Amino acid sequence: MQPDTTDRQLLELLDKYLKGDCTEQERQLLESWYEAYESRLADDGPAELPALYDHMVVRLQAEEEWAVPVKKMRSWWKVAAALLVLIAGTLLVWVLSSSRMEEVRTLAGHHRQVTLPDGTLVWLNVSSSLKYSTGMKNGKRDVYLEGEGYFDVAASDRYPFIIHTKDITVKVLGTRFNLKAYTGESLETSLLQGKVAVSLNHRPEKSLQLSPQYKLTLTRKEAAEQASGEDWGEFIAEVLPIQREGETEILWQKDKMEFHDKPFSELARIMERWYGKTIIIKDTSLNSNWFNGTFRREDINRALKALQITADFNYKIKGDTVIIYK
Repeated sequence: MQPDTTDRQLLELLDKYLKGDCTEQERQLLESWYEAYESRLADDGPAELPALYDHMVVRLQAEEEWAVPVKKMRSWWKVAAALLVLIAGTLLVWVLSSSRMEEVRTLAGHHRQVTLPDGTLVWLNVSSSLKYSTGMKNGKRDVYLEGEGYFDVAASDRYPFIIHTKDITVKVLGTRFNLKAYTGESLETSLLQGKVAVSLNHRPEKSLQLSPQYKLTLTRKEAAEQASGEDWGEFIAEVLPIQREGETEILWQKDKMEFHDKPFSELARIMERWYGKTIIIKDTSLNSNWFNGTFRREDINRALKALQITADFNYKIKGDTVIIYK
């Protein structure tokens, strides 16, 4: 908290926090206050709690924020006022301590399974991250994804499960789907079962509800030469049926990398994440080559040799860097 933050402002922030109306800056301020308060508790013990809130009541009274003047305040009203502040503060301690953010990351070439506090299962693909609240089982089921993940969402009629990415938000009630949202690339939401609603963060009117066995692809316009569909601002939105009941979308869970009609530049990005290498294409004319195939955890040498069957190029590997040239 800022040094000039009053107890009244603290309680107002608490009220907004409990209603879910805090801005990101307000949330950070509130959690910073709690961390400082918690550290004092660790040093002085829990007996400081009543004294802290007594101090808050006294300050509120001094600022004439209470309807009844201090001198005329009956004893029961003092107790009620102190109890109100104590309850609010206890709620703050409970809400913040149960809402710490956790982050799970995967490195290049690795994926990982995680079970969230509400029972949702998530499989993270290579070079991905997922942030979630440890208190999400209490109702607020918001997570933050960068990269790619497959979600088997625990059903709840009361509390939707919401996935936030840099560009889109996906809202679900209970379903199985794959979401690909690597920074700077096209986005894909592939629904295998259930119901999801997808919307753009900066243009929420651009949204749709996806049906099972269909996928929504949002292709960035600078890479949309072959894409056709609805104009979603910086994206072209296209809904297509999923082939083979979603097998292609989740092959990565079986350590398989499948690609269809990918130019060399896009395939290079996929291989960078898969193998943990930096791939440099020296001659841009090589990007006119398009590839189809499936790799089953072959090492990068075998993978590149397989690509050489259909494209005329050479390569050399120096440490973690692969250089592609004619």
